[in-house]
Amino acid sequence: MRFSGWAALRGYSIAVYGFVYLPIMLMGLFSVNSSDMIAFPLTGFTLDWYNQILHDGRIFKGLLTTMAVAFPVTIITTVLGSMAALVLTRHKFKGKTAFLALLVLPFFVPKLIFAIAQVTFLSDVGITKGLYTVWISQSMIILPFVTVIIASVLFRVDKRLEEAAGDLGATPWQTFRRVTLPLMKNGILAGSFISFVLSNAEYTVSYFTSGRAQPLSVLVASDFRFHLSPSLNALAMLIVLFNILVIVISEWFRRRAVQA
Repeated sequence: MRFSGWAALRGYSIAVYGFVYLPIMLMGLFSVNSSDMIAFPLTGFTLDWYNQILHDGRIFKGLLTTMAVAFPVTIITTVLGSMAALVLTRHKFKGKTAFLALLVLPFFVPKLIFAIAQVTFLSDVGITKGLYTVWISQSMIILPFVTVIIASVLFRVDKRLEEAAGDLGATPWQTFRRVTLPLMKNGILAGSFISFVLSNAEYTVSYFTSGRAQPLSVLVASDFRFHLSPSLNALAMLIVLFNILVIVISEWFRRRAVQA
């Protein structure tokens, strides 16, 4: 029997989706299972593991550290990403290709190599690891994502609107504030939400550059290494649901920007 190309593609897609999402579904199941063993059969429904996470001081401290990293990183990458997107889409200059290449370079450098390079550099210049080193390191790897999102919105903005504002006597600042910024606003919001999610989820760079104050991703990975418990499944499930919510909001803003 001969399978058509579409049937093979459909089967491949199902296999990929199953490989990606089945573990998440199982994680959700075990997070509400009353047994402390992560194995079938399920013994009953409970929310005790979620309650245990909510009253865990270490988790709460890790969450505060995560927020102390994510908010500054979001601000840094959103501001710099907006500026970079404006430069790439609204200006012509020598070295533009080199500027773009340097900007997207973190896309192609393995995070482990990048993290080791960061630690080596910090050690050589005598900088002590702390939250500010995580801000810098995360911002460098997240900035290209934010820039691409905002630039994709700016590419769709009709430049004639900005030119018309200039013809009517508006200064470059007035044109930016009253024309360009409102049109790119939803793209900026979409980029900032994506930055926030990527910062929360970042493990490798955070592990090498965080010092004593460890973000939630580092704490979860450390606990998984030594002991796998249903409470960790519950925590991971909360993180997944939160990230899904933020991504949905980001996509909503991005679509609004495209349709504007």
